Amino acid sequence: MKTAVSARTASAKELSHDRLGSRFEKALSTYDTQRRVETLVDEFLVPLDIRGKKVLDVGCGLGFFSQRLHDAGALVTACDIGPNLVMETAKRVGCTVVQADALALTSTFKQDEFDFIVSSECIEHTPDPQRAVREMTRVLKPGGYLALSTPNLLWYPVVRGATLLKLRPFDGYENFSTWRSLRSLLEESGMEICEQKGLHLFPFQLRLHRLSRWVDEKAQGLRGCMINICLLARKI
Repeated sequence: MKTAVSARTASAKELSHDRLGSRFEKALSTYDTQRRVETLVDEFLVPLDIRGKKVLDVGCGLGFFSQRLHDAGALVTACDIGPNLVMETAKRVGCTVVQADALALTSTFKQDEFDFIVSSECIEHTPDPQRAVREMTRVLKPGGYLALSTPNLLWYPVVRGATLLKLRPFDGYENFSTWRSLRSLLEESGMEICEQKGLHLFPFQLRLHRLSRWVDEKAQGLRGCMINICLLARKI
């Protein structure tokens, strides 16, 4: 594992997921993770032919996205600010792994280095989601694609309430975005929006997964109300 040198020290809130250890995977929804992998990797990136291409997984967590990218033939580099998470990804995937700060990717990687970048449910756990997105666009090659997901700000009160009631173990940053703010940020960073998709019109914890999947595919007119914002953007 390579450890990048950063000009700042990560706060305890940024390392919240890393501290969870084995509890992190138990706290995850397998269904939610699967839906995000299917959308960002299978629907957005695989059709663009990622075989043999350099792909960066920012905020790799436990490596589920890196695994799918690796299986699709990509040359994967997985990075996360949490050392334990990076080690778990290395065990799961066997790809290149780097402990790196999403807010300082250009201090770790070269500008215009990667053909594709995927980042799912990462930027909201940083103190500055906008800076994290800008850093991703800087290490992406011109003509390259960024597949990104993050929670919809509309759902923040529900998530916050669940946290206060101890229904979820996460205690880090949760800086959610809106559809408009995220699209505007990408466009201001020299990106053009190619695809957009919402996931989960209602909480996946209700276990109405067949209905939820049907709504995801048939009711995208309601994506502004959905829990997860998923965007594919191309660097101009």
